Amino acid sequence: MKNCDVLPLTIDFIGFFFKSSRDALERAAQYAQSIKSHHVTGLTVFPNKSAETQATLETVIFSFMTIEATINYIFFKEQEEKYNQSGIDRWLKNKWRGGLSISDRFFLLFNKYSSADLNKFQNVSSLFNEFISFRNRIVHSYPDKYDALVEFSDIPGEVFIHDVEPRTTHKPFPYSGLTDEMAKIKYTDAARCYEIMLIVLALINAQFVAELEFFFEDKTNILKSRALSPHVILLSLEPRYYPHIDPKTFFPEFLSGSKK
Repeated sequence: MKNCDVLPLTIDFIGFFFKSSRDALERAAQYAQSIKSHHVTGLTVFPNKSAETQATLETVIFSFMTIEATINYIFFKEQEEKYNQSGIDRWLKNKWRGGLSISDRFFLLFNKYSSADLNKFQNVSSLFNEFISFRNRIVHSYPDKYDALVEFSDIPGEVFIHDVEPRTTHKPFPYSGLTDEMAKIKYTDAARCYEIMLIVLALINAQFVAELEFFFEDKTNILKSRALSPHVILLSLEPRYYPHIDPKTFFPEFLSGSKK
C-alpha cells in the first residue's frame, strides 16, 4: 500500500443536508399521491399516512439543518477574513457555539457582517421565524399542548388515535400557512419548509456573495441536472407557496436601484 498524505478537511455539511431534504421531499410527494401509503416507519398516528408523515418530518428537519449550517458557515467565513478582530468579534465567536438561538444568529449575521437592512426583508424574517417555531414543535414535544381522541383496542396496550387537537385556538403560523397540528403534518408542509429554506438561502447567498450551489437532479426536465444557486432552484419550483417573494430583490444592486 502506497503512503498517502492525510489532509485536514473542513466539511460544512450544507450540501449533504440539502440533498437529504430534497430526497425526503420527493418521497413525501410520492406517498401523498399513493392511495395507501402505509409502510413500517415507527409512526402510529394516522397509520394510513405514516410514510408521508415520516418523509415530511425528514424534509422539515433537514431543511432547517441546511439553513443553520449555512448561517454558521457564513459567520466563521466572515470571522476568518478579519485579521484584526475587535473584542466584540472574539466574544461573539465564543458565544456563537452555544447560548445563541438560530434567530439570534440570523439577526447578528446580517446586522454585523452585511449592509442589508433586515427590515426590508420582513417577509423573509416572518417566514423564517414561523419555520423555527414549527421545527421547535417537532423536536421539542410537549404532550400537555394537545388533546387526543383515542379508542382502546382489543389488543392490550394498543389504542387507535382518531384525532389530535391543540389546546389553544391561537393560530401560530398565519403567514407561512404551516400545519398547527403535528399529528396532521403532511406533504404540503414539507414543500412549504423546503421553499422557505430556499428563500432564506437565496437571501444569504445574495447578500454575502457566498456562491452557494447545490447539485440539482431535475427529474422534470425544467432544469438541467447540474449545480445551481438557491434562487434559480427556487424560481423553478412549481407550484410556489410564496410567489410574492421574488429572490431577485435580494441582491444589493437591486436594492440600490442599479441597472447592473
